Amino acid sequence: MARPLDGITVADFTQMMQGPWASQKLADMGADVIKIERLGGEWERFLEAGGELLEGTSPFFLAMNRNKRSVTLDLKSDRGREVALDIVEGADVVMENFRPGVMDRFGLGYDDVTEVNPDVVYVSGSGFGADGPYVDRPGQDLLLQAMSGLASYTGKKDDPPTPAGTAVVDEHSATLIALNTMFALFHRERTGEGQKVEANLLNAAIDFQCQEITAALNMDREFERSEEGIAQAWLGGPYGIYETADGWIAIAMAPMEQLADAVDEPELAAYDTPEAAFEHRDEIKRRLEAHTREHETAELLDRLLAADIWVAEVNDFHEMAADPQVEHNEMIVEMEHPEVGTFRTPGPPVSLSETPAEVTSPPPLAGEHTEEVLAELGYDRETIDELAESGVTGRPA
Repeated sequence: MARPLDGITVADFTQMMQGPWASQKLADMGADVIKIERLGGEWERFLEAGGELLEGTSPFFLAMNRNKRSVTLDLKSDRGREVALDIVEGADVVMENFRPGVMDRFGLGYDDVTEVNPDVVYVSGSGFGADGPYVDRPGQDLLLQAMSGLASYTGKKDDPPTPAGTAVVDEHSATLIALNTMFALFHRERTGEGQKVEANLLNAAIDFQCQEITAALNMDREFERSEEGIAQAWLGGPYGIYETADGWIAIAMAPMEQLADAVDEPELAAYDTPEAAFEHRDEIKRRLEAHTREHETAELLDRLLAADIWVAEVNDFHEMAADPQVEHNEMIVEMEHPEVGTFRTPGPPVSLSETPAEVTSPPPLAGEHTEEVLAELGYDRETIDELAESGVTGRPA
């Protein structure tokens, strides 16, 4: 079955998460993503999880590099730049997330690329943008959680600023990159005109907090975290995580009178207005959690769901993967990797009825497709061997 991006080629110079997860989204939809890496492979291949690799490979790399082909090049050499430009010349999209100025120093900046490919969609990801007072500062997910305000509003009132348990800024930035790459390709389809797409972590971190930032900047009051851990500084009770006799549950927004009936705690009905639920959010949390601690998770779920209360169990990743809805959605897929063996990873998250995403190949070995790609570009056997022997290109170990 044809996929939406069949026939689209992406010259992908990205590394770590912001760029590679974006390009994987395009690869799942059929794009030929040629991952151009330094000799030996990009940094994410060697990023340990808990101090360990999985059979010599980072599980983080495995998570966001499927359906791609890998070419390894010495981009600092003249010959390496020439090979890269040959790949770029036939690409629809060039994607990179080096620090601003690095691609220009390689001779692969926007102006260099448009000389050989005028209608290319050139996508750049960075920490703070291509210019401005922070252009030389390091951009990384935790730093942007801190700078954007996210850490200051997560956790309990007296806790230190608390970051999220995953790289939420990188993740949102990657999705924005994939989305806006599609906007640019759609514009090119209509007009024949390429363009430069610039994304950065700072803007992404602000974007995904749009509702909270709008409230904070326009309402004449200070918002702060609750003492008992209401899960959002702008919302009232019961919004949060509650301990049970054998685990934890999450309860979202709920009419207090309805919740009071469901848990047989009539005093909670006194808070059945938005104002009261916010003003007394810590009292609500204490009273309700005293009840949930006396009951097992399964019982609470049955009772609260029957009363149409928004509630869910709190899972770890293994429990999540075994959840019947997750299994029904086929969100965890198995892949075979030549070094790692069988591994499981999240699959494509959105279903398209006529042009579904596909998982067709595992993350590539570093340089696995160098010879294949060069042959497609018209390089003969002698030249391919000479480039490898001179250290301009790499071959898989």
